[in-house]
Amino acid sequence: MTRTMARQAASWCFALGLALATGEAIAGEEARLGLHFQSLVSGDEQPAIVVAPPEGVASLSVQLERADGNASRLSSGPIGAGARKVLPVSQPFGEFGYSAHVDATFVAGGKTSFDIKFSLTRVDKLKLELAPEDVHLDKRTLGFRINNPAKRATLELYGKSGAKLATVERDLGGAAGGTPLTFTWEPLKEEILYMDFKVTDVAGFWKGIRLSPFSVDIPHEEVEFESGKWDIRASEQPKLQKTLGLIKEALDKYGKLIDIRLYVAGYTDTVGSKEANRTLSQSRARAIAGWYAKSGLRIPIFYQGFGEEVLAKPTADETAEQANRRALYILSGQIPASSPSLPRANWTKL
Repeated sequence: MTRTMARQAASWCFALGLALATGEAIAGEEARLGLHFQSLVSGDEQPAIVVAPPEGVASLSVQLERADGNASRLSSGPIGAGARKVLPVSQPFGEFGYSAHVDATFVAGGKTSFDIKFSLTRVDKLKLELAPEDVHLDKRTLGFRINNPAKRATLELYGKSGAKLATVERDLGGAAGGTPLTFTWEPLKEEILYMDFKVTDVAGFWKGIRLSPFSVDIPHEEVEFESGKWDIRASEQPKLQKTLGLIKEALDKYGKLIDIRLYVAGYTDTVGSKEANRTLSQSRARAIAGWYAKSGLRIPIFYQGFGEEVLAKPTADETAEQANRRALYILSGQIPASSPSLPRANWTKL
């Protein structure tokens, strides 16, 4: 095997989604030193030159020149026959080519001196940025970014039946870290219940996330509260009981396929100050959420009050309007994306 061919024979080992490439030892004088590389690392790790000589080495020196002009020197004292010596190469994140001159003296006598070229890659710990509002079902797009150069992405789409609807793969071409990227899929015959998304960087490290764009507004009759209060009167509880039945029907249908949460949003009319109305709507949303929990709803429940920020029927200030004294009950597999009805995502878990 020629030296060039040997350098191309890199072995890839994948474990727990993390890939560490270690080059095979190469022929000639390099083989006499048992020379190979830790050429692909992540996070705080540094790539390294590794020697595991079959015969004792008295001294070793490696003069390095990186492709960007940075120069450094690595050295080692005695290395026993069959021992393993790791010489870390300090480099920033990225892939760099190196030219190296190696000098070694052997315990039994004799020396070796040769030049070699290789590349080392160090990437940051992979981070994926993807929020619910980055998923647009109407446009069939998903936006995301990662902090490392991106290699490929895979999206698996599942329908309300639980069956896989499609698998879409995309070559990302080594797009620079931080680049906004978009994933698109073709029209589907069934509504999406959830999607599994996986992105891999150029080093082979990957991140995955399950997204549940499934969301349903539960129809209901509005609970009426006494002015300025949030206690749920006995006369209003049948309304909540009826809605609880609808919630349980949805859970029976979809709850075995994804983890579903209930989000209760509260709103008021314009009577009173904006701050007071926000506090009042928060208290009423919490009261409704608490009623469902006490009535046996065993899923995570979140609540939030929007006061008079979102009026179902626009009115002037200090206008009593029943249509604006309302609530939304949302069953969703994830935090609801921001929308005109839900301008903030400051949900509180019950």
